[in-house]
Amino acid sequence: MKLFLAVLCLLAFPALAQDWKVNAVQSQVRFLIKQMNVPVEGGFKRFNVEAKFDPAKPEAGVLRVDLEASSIDTGSPEGDDEARRPIWFDAARHPRLNFASKSIKKGAEGRGYIATGHLTVKGQTRLITLPFSLTPQKTGTWLVEGRFPIRRADFNIGGGDWNEVVDDAAEVRFRFLLTR
Repeated sequence: MKLFLAVLCLLAFPALAQDWKVNAVQSQVRFLIKQMNVPVEGGFKRFNVEAKFDPAKPEAGVLRVDLEASSIDTGSPEGDDEARRPIWFDAARHPRLNFASKSIKKGAEGRGYIATGHLTVKGQTRLITLPFSLTPQKTGTWLVEGRFPIRRADFNIGGGDWNEVVDDAAEVRFRFLLTR
């Protein structure tokens, strides 16, 4: 009887999303922005990824990414200190930036996936679309890669005289190595 109930449960819930674990050492969240019309790349050193996802049934999935604002890496200690200040990320008052998916679906013509969800930065929340690919690796892991544009003004990042020096448009790039 117990075996029958177990099989019945498996048949009733075939599309349960699987938990994935992120390899933080081989994963990254980066950004690209122009300062005085020169591309500048940076990133965040500390982040957490929660992924529950079945590639065959992405609509049952969940993707959540939390970044530590104080872990920003601009390439210089002075730049990092500046980026943590209230005019930029205000890391003391807003220690986390996060994305939480509301839905995940397959991309057009079977190309990758699209997560739609809320991005919260510095107390400002916006609904964004986050396209990504999921590629199996020879090591048995899976590579998730994507990029999406944001505007600094939408999240009250920078301002004042900085608007003359730093473009409003930025691109966020992510690469996560996951295991089931």
